[in-house]
Amino acid sequence: MFGRFSMSSLTAVVMAAATATVQAQATCGATGAAPSCSPAGVQVTTTVQRIVFLSITPASFTLTAPTNADFVASGTTTKVDLGAHVATVRANAAWTLTIQGAAWTGTGNNAKAVADLEYTKNGGTSYTTTTTSAVSLTTGAASGGTTVTVGYRTTWTLATDSPGTYTMPLTYTLSSP
Repeated sequence: MFGRFSMSSLTAVVMAAATATVQAQATCGATGAAPSCSPAGVQVTTTVQRIVFLSITPASFTLTAPTNADFVASGTTTKVDLGAHVATVRANAAWTLTIQGAAWTGTGNNAKAVADLEYTKNGGTSYTTTTTSAVSLTTGAASGGTTVTVGYRTTWTLATDSPGTYTMPLTYTLSSP
């Protein structure tokens, strides 16, 4: 007995055959008592993009506040907080880590100068003034894990730094050119 084959079924089969793509093949053949065959041209490929990873710990750090004893000699003092942040960098190419400050916020003196916060890296004794522009903190080569410890020195002025909270947003940016 012959089955019925409709025109729409035939059309679907022809269209499916027409849309199938032929993949390139690597083939070989061999005969004999112990045949062996290794086709040439078999490979895998991919493209790896530049990869960067940055972790800053802790995300928020409480600066050391001045006390009355800090202002005995004058109306200005500095407080040092070494090891405040640890930046961990991973990258598969050369990289640059920048730091950028912003205006102080909080309930204290919001006109406090951004430059009143200075930073140093890896426990150094040389400090750099924080600015509202991105400034290179450090650079490096491809690495599975480079750490940079960032410390701060904050200048406090008794006459202008009124009671309240002081917060400065910091932007750390890791880039690979």
